[in-house]
Amino acid sequence: MDIEELPSVCVLDASTYVGSWILKGLLSRGYTVHAAIQKNNGETEIEKEIRGLGREEERLVVFEVDVLDYHSILIALKGCSAMFCCLDSRDGYDEKMVDSEIRGAINVAEACAQTDTIEKIIFSSSLTAAIWKESICSEKDVDERSWSDQEFCRKLKLWHALAKTLSEQAAWALAMDRMLNMVSINAGLVLGPGVSQQNPLSTMSYLRGKHVWHDIFINKQKVASYCKILK
Repeated sequence: MDIEELPSVCVLDASTYVGSWILKGLLSRGYTVHAAIQKNNGETEIEKEIRGLGREEERLVVFEVDVLDYHSILIALKGCSAMFCCLDSRDGYDEKMVDSEIRGAINVAEACAQTDTIEKIIFSSSLTAAIWKESICSEKDVDERSWSDQEFCRKLKLWHALAKTLSEQAAWALAMDRMLNMVSINAGLVLGPGVSQQNPLSTMSYLRGKHVWHDIFINKQKVASYCKILK
């Protein structure tokens, strides 16, 4: 397929660490990218970089969205063939943030269902959505049947894990109900250039040793390129 024939793709939230690198990868492959950035208090370095790229790169269109506002997502999705959903909180997670991320995931999936041009959803989740439970040490494999235990997460206040578990489950439920073509990526610890300045608080807290691993060690994972999933 020639570069000019490549379809438009939406990345939401493009201002997350993972989202920003997906955006760059898509642009380098010739895609037109709708960079959907969540409205926040203050502008991060990633947001400044994306807006700067938007002024220079004609194949990059920047949208401000509120994931709790279904209609703002619809606007960003217009004309796109795929959605890369990379929801994350730059300020970390608490119990309130869990509910917000669930609602955001539902709105994203529903907006995709209402957009005729959308052919695929790539949902960025986390390994934490699959590993946290009382019996984790007795399990040998983690696969698509594995889910973190909600009560275990609440008991230990693992709000990031709970948010990723419930938001992914909600997205899958709606995707199956609306017959959406969706895949999920459950990455482990994500590292790369600028990670200490740009990565979410949830990752940096683990790197600094602020979280207890609850008797489990996770080997470093190699995450496949998200952009190849479109092929």
